Amino acid sequence: MSRAAALADQIESAIVAGEIASGTRLGTKDELRRRYDVAYGTLNEALRILQQRGYVMSRTGPGGGLFATIPTSSERLGLLLSVLPEPGTLADCAEARHALESAVAVDATRSRSRADVSDLRRILKRMESAAAADDSEYLHENWRLHRRIAESCSNRVLANLYIILLDANEPGPGMRVPDRRRVTNATENLIAHRELIDAIASGSVERARRAVEAHEAFFAPVTDTPIPRNGRAASPNRAARNARRS
Repeated sequence: MSRAAALADQIESAIVAGEIASGTRLGTKDELRRRYDVAYGTLNEALRILQQRGYVMSRTGPGGGLFATIPTSSERLGLLLSVLPEPGTLADCAEARHALESAVAVDATRSRSRADVSDLRRILKRMESAAAADDSEYLHENWRLHRRIAESCSNRVLANLYIILLDANEPGPGMRVPDRRRVTNATENLIAHRELIDAIASGSVERARRAVEAHEAFFAPVTDTPIPRNGRAASPNRAARNARRS
């Protein structure tokens, strides 16, 4: 990794963690060069990377300078898609995210800490509470769980790409969006997610892969009707039980 890329990552991490609040004036280029003890060329390249990612903006005039900012999920997605030779759709984003599920779960299984596992279990408890009462809240806790799994990864490129794709499909607060690709059975869905978290906590990569297979059994090519129980897709309940055999 180049010095400029490392500096960009350092500043971005501080912004994301809240150590540098969004809207904070970072200073002039000369001030930043002295603060981080780097050459102008290194600083300029780091700032270019940060502006490309959407974490730094420049303002001119009195009181101007460089300011920290946190891009919205749609802005991050726009930045991601802007470098692709062809445009994509939200359906494309969902499909790409599902393709990353196994890699994310395996990385999280290898990298998770006790704090990560505790957070995942707390979110799972909220999912359990919401399952019988509030479909909208259940869906949002589901999103939070998958985002938190990605945050447990050591591969930050993989984690950030997954989160960007996840955020692209997350409905706004209070919105209830039916997912045509999910079997609508909250009990079996909870079983699959509980096994996924247990697998990550266990540290068994093979168990994590099996748990992802159980989770992905809730999905199939997009149709207007749920997957029938006697269809080709494996029963999520059975898949979740199988996932524990590792």
